[in-house]
Amino acid sequence: MSARSASVSERYSRLSAVIVAPTDLDARQRDAMFDIFARHYDEVSRQRFESDLAEKDAVVVLEDGAGTISGFSTQKVMRARIDGRDVRALFSGDTVIDRSHWGEQALCRGWCRYAGTVLSREPQTPLYWFLVSKGYRTYLYLPLFFREFYPRAGTPAPAFEQRILDAFALAKFPGQYDRATGLISFAESQGQLTGELATVPPHRRDHEHVRFFLERNPDYARGTELACLAAISPANLNDFGRRLFQAAVGA
Repeated sequence: MSARSASVSERYSRLSAVIVAPTDLDARQRDAMFDIFARHYDEVSRQRFESDLAEKDAVVVLEDGAGTISGFSTQKVMRARIDGRDVRALFSGDTVIDRSHWGEQALCRGWCRYAGTVLSREPQTPLYWFLVSKGYRTYLYLPLFFREFYPRAGTPAPAFEQRILDAFALAKFPGQYDRATGLISFAESQGQLTGELATVPPHRRDHEHVRFFLERNPDYARGTELACLAAISPANLNDFGRRLFQAAVGA
């Protein structure tokens, strides 16, 4: 391969993120998104996929230079009143990145851009990330961005944050969320990682956050989800999260 063709290939393989309303996605885009989703998750259905899209406010869509969709994450802003205070949460629903693009930061940048937009609309109203994790890779987004997040090893959630997490989890998953365990369980799987992707490499099992996730959510491979929360605020961003937010919002 020549240097020129290699450069062209690299340009077209890199992902960029676009933020769109679900209603703006055409049939071709929806087909491509579901195809990626079904390649990475078992026990999925087109009906549930479309239902997840329909209830969301926005979708972070990942495209390569040729316009091919290679991943996405659906987003919804939720609201609650806790102890007399209004709070919001950015809930991330169906999310996947094609394995050929693992390691790229396009999803992080796109999510940061959307989260920054949501935060700026009502800066006086606290905004949290309400994340449900049925795989350790998803859970690792929390320490990637934030100083404080819950649940996590060695640090119980403060009472106020726990009430926020319970409120959003019960609102989104009535009948499936267990306050005592923080887990969201379904009588029938609503989607679970493929057997290959659910396997945790031995060298990852000793990682503090991976070990904690496996201990708290031992049935993750059957689609059980761990409800998680982090404040989306400048004070709670770690160095990496701050750099990524600043780059994304300024873009």
